[in-house]
Amino acid sequence: MNNFSMIQRGALQTLPSSPLVRKANCVCVPVSRNFTPRQASDQNERLNCSTIHTAQRRSNRAITVPRAGNGASGAGAAADGKVFVTLSELQSLCTKSLLALGYKDDEVKILLDVLLYAQLRDNNQGIVKITSGGLNRSPSAREPTIEKETRLSALINGNNSAGMLVLHRATRMAVERAKSQGFGIVGTNHTPSSTGALGYYADIVGREGLIAIVLAQSPEFVAPHGAKQAIFGTNPISISIPAQDGPVTMDMATAAFAWFGVLEAKAAGRDIPKDVAINAEGHPTTKPDEVLNGGAIRVFDRSHKGSHLALMVELLAGPLVGAAVADKLEERNWGNLVIAIDPGLLGDRDAIRQRSQVVLDRVRNAERMPGVDEIMLPGERGNRLAAQRISSGIIPIEPNLLSSLRLMASKYDSASSDAKSSDANDWSSLNVATQLIHGKSSVKDPYGGSMPPIWQTATFAQPSATTFGEYDYTRSGNPTRTLLEEQMAALEGADRAFAFTSGMAALAAVCKLVKSGEHILAGEDIYGGTSRLLSQVVPDAGISVSNVDMTDLEAVRHAIIPGRTKLVMVESPTNPRMQICDIQALAGIARAAGAICCVDNSIMAPVFQRPLDLGADICMTSGTKFIGGHGDVTLGVLSVKGSDLAKRVYFLQNAEGAGLAPMDCWLALRGLKTMSLRMERSAENCAKMAAYLARHPLVKKVNYAGLPSHRGHDIHMRQATHGGSLLSFETGNVEASKIIVEETKLFKVTVSFGNVTSLISLPCYMSHASIPAEVRAARGLPDDLVRISAGIEHIDDLIADLDQAMSKAMAKIGMSQRQAGVAASGTGALANGNGNGNGQSGADVQVREGQLLLRIQQLEDQLKLLASGGSNSKH
Repeated sequence: MNNFSMIQRGALQTLPSSPLVRKANCVCVPVSRNFTPRQASDQNERLNCSTIHTAQRRSNRAITVPRAGNGASGAGAAADGKVFVTLSELQSLCTKSLLALGYKDDEVKILLDVLLYAQLRDNNQGIVKITSGGLNRSPSAREPTIEKETRLSALINGNNSAGMLVLHRATRMAVERAKSQGFGIVGTNHTPSSTGALGYYADIVGREGLIAIVLAQSPEFVAPHGAKQAIFGTNPISISIPAQDGPVTMDMATAAFAWFGVLEAKAAGRDIPKDVAINAEGHPTTKPDEVLNGGAIRVFDRSHKGSHLALMVELLAGPLVGAAVADKLEERNWGNLVIAIDPGLLGDRDAIRQRSQVVLDRVRNAERMPGVDEIMLPGERGNRLAAQRISSGIIPIEPNLLSSLRLMASKYDSASSDAKSSDANDWSSLNVATQLIHGKSSVKDPYGGSMPPIWQTATFAQPSATTFGEYDYTRSGNPTRTLLEEQMAALEGADRAFAFTSGMAALAAVCKLVKSGEHILAGEDIYGGTSRLLSQVVPDAGISVSNVDMTDLEAVRHAIIPGRTKLVMVESPTNPRMQICDIQALAGIARAAGAICCVDNSIMAPVFQRPLDLGADICMTSGTKFIGGHGDVTLGVLSVKGSDLAKRVYFLQNAEGAGLAPMDCWLALRGLKTMSLRMERSAENCAKMAAYLARHPLVKKVNYAGLPSHRGHDIHMRQATHGGSLLSFETGNVEASKIIVEETKLFKVTVSFGNVTSLISLPCYMSHASIPAEVRAARGLPDDLVRISAGIEHIDDLIADLDQAMSKAMAKIGMSQRQAGVAASGTGALANGNGNGNGQSGADVQVREGQLLLRIQQLEDQLKLLASGGSNSKH
């Protein structure tokens, strides 16, 4: 993982596929031919993230960013008095400073994302909030509570928690409601600190294809027009509208200047702009101290219109949500309002996006004034600036601000050095491969063995006849099982985890969370055992079950039975067609319906995907697969969010005696040690086999989420880190598929997956045979489908074995042997990626040669047909 992983996955996600983003105090900003925002010693125009390619296309102009200095601090001097610091150092300093303020790791991630969004764009809602005290935790801060909640709305009492954290939660709740109900409105109160740049939150909504309106109230910093007393807050407003090239997000404060901009100017020892503020006597001033000592900021247009707009925000984000209306600074009770709307409520979504694009294009292409090269849309300059800074890896910052940030970070370093382990060694900050080796558990081995011990016992002696120890009977609990369950909970980000005797035992327990008369909604493309459970066992308990295409969110919404649907069961990727479901969206739909969302994550495991992070309530992992990894143990693990839900699951595990035995727990703990290594090697092999199959003439379709051509590739790579080690493909010929399966030598013909050994099967005749043929056909599960679970063998051997089996199948069904040879050409180079000693280029040459030979063969066949007077309907 590089130094900017958090920035790329967090703050960079706020750069949508459209450049029409960010803060603007006017509709458009002309750019002069002489405009040079930053002088630089080096220009880097290559943007290293696909999410900003559109910004690059929309204008060839790039904002230049100089390289950081070579000093030990990583900072260099800028022409305007600022210094350049690497993004990695800035991220580290901010993280340490926020931890020093007492925030938790998950809170720090959100706060850092919001702050970097602003800082990368020179928006003064950035890291100055850390050093100025704007993010100091309130001593009375408690967990936010929901005061009111309906299908369309919610009101959150922030209980003095950080405004950014509360508004982030409110935004997610509004999105969930809009996606399930078409409309969501969520208000917050009792947030005593800044929410940051509102465009960040509107952009979250906009990236979901929704319309956003976000309003924020703040303390008395701004004077109404004609007054010298501060009454309003800076009261920003942000909207996001879907357009054809992506959402356009506009963010503007109703004040002429930001309060934190005044604080930033004071820290830098410089004046603020003219005519944006007044002193205590009501006279214009450029001195930050005069503004801070009884002065006020003016409304953005210095007129009654701006004053009225500020009042609108004040009313909507204040009284409406239960925030303070008088002496807001003293009460420290500031409000926010988030509205998310599905444009489908107003008409055809595509038509709305197209009409919006017409408006934007008209603005951009308007006849320009002399000396103006380009009319920039709202926030476009900030978007480009952020992209360049991420690409170059450096950012300018005020020297005083940097010094203050380093001082705060040093306090964290000092405190950490006194602790037993520093942040670098904190378990949650370790890579997953290291976490697997050094499992996190409360169970202590008194002898400190290098491997966990096994407590192979059914009962435990008790302290006395009337008191119980931690363990009494292994059905109810065993230290070996606790070791496994606690490590899995930590890996999944769960509150608790529970080990069952099999994956199906785990899913059966989940189904028992649903009562008679209620409803379960599951996918169409699901594991055969799950299908059997839902179709032949669950209905006997008086529970109705329906299956739906989980890749179709609208179909899922329509399949929800209001008041009755209590469980939504998801697989992604699905088994065996490898379809990709939007876990976050489905979890939101389930939550809005009052249902539990359970995700079968067996194919990805926590090494590649963590569904609980995406909003799922329960994650089921069949440990028979990658956790055990050697095909010698069966188990299933339920990782659960929420203590109440966890108690219900534990009751079922204990009452029904489905807990995993100590020996099997110990085998699973052993398997966890090497799970990352095995999964990485298997996934690498699978990706190369998928590439081989994708160009084979016998193969009609390859189902593998790691292929860019896969329909769900983008969603999958957003919620997972790899394509995985399972694929399936179709030949269009059942006999050919049967030969392929039976003629392989290194692939074991069997069910299951996740083994060190490569496995191959015909799902319709094996793992999914319990699904009736007519149901399989209706769900689009073809009999010729071949499923492969890649093992850890050498890829050259696997592809060679697969290739000889494919050749035999082609010969059997009468397909051209020359075509079979074409498919095999370049196999070695494609498989190992370094066939000519210099990586991918050698494979590319081989692939092109194979494609060319195949095309020559096709042309020759056509010539023969023409010569004989025939025709070929395929060409």
